[in-house]
Amino acid sequence: MNKITSLAQLIEELDHCQGDDYYKIAHRLSIPKEEFYPFAQFTSESYSRICLDKNKQHELLLLCWEKGQETDIHSHDGEECWVYLAEGKIREKRFSGTAEALELIDDVQMKKSGISYMNDEMGYHSLHNIEDGKSMTLHLYVGPINKCEVFCNEEKDFIEKELSYDEVLVGEITN
Repeated sequence: MNKITSLAQLIEELDHCQGDDYYKIAHRLSIPKEEFYPFAQFTSESYSRICLDKNKQHELLLLCWEKGQETDIHSHDGEECWVYLAEGKIREKRFSGTAEALELIDDVQMKKSGISYMNDEMGYHSLHNIEDGKSMTLHLYVGPINKCEVFCNEEKDFIEKELSYDEVLVGEITN
């Protein structure tokens, strides 16, 4: 199968996806980091979530990370998630168990242009920018995620969090 080398090509193929097609597409990604630059937004407060494409079947987000930024430990509201490392260095930590007994089961550094997969049956995870600068990751969710459970350190429990975007660019990516 041919590699997917642009965001426009990816979005075109996603529009015709179903079932196992998402897995196949995620493993064909070979998009150069420069392809993401026109859409990237970095802030010092938190990583940015930019929605590049969304319909009832999937959601495609670009996350932009400054040095040291990270996600909370979180679930995926029953949906599947592939993460593509576009630029930088990201560490993924995976957890199993309950809020009272969370156990770190995996701690890996993603490889450049590598893919990570996660779903709720596998447990929870968190992502951490370990680059001495900026990183970018592309997230493909099947289907869209409007909320998830995040681990709250203060309460030592999972709480429901409504998700939002810093920017919505659906329909703005063309050949």
